[in-house]
Amino acid sequence: MRPPYRSKNAEAEKKVCLCPYCDASLSKPFPFCQACGKELQFCSQCGEVLPGQASVCPHCRAKLK
Repeated sequence: MRPPYRSKNAEAEKKVCLCPYCDASLSKPFPFCQACGKELQFCSQCGEVLPGQASVCPHCRAKLK
């Protein structure tokens, strides 16, 4: 039996981005979490949210300034 058909949109589904402080789902490009109000920092290389006082991006390993 063949698996169900998946559309291109389903395969191109966006990754979920979570607040490093409260784990709420985030909507980019807001500079703060809509749930807890904490200011967010984004990696300049990959654009992912950075945890607290990170010196290296945990997503792409870029060194942060």
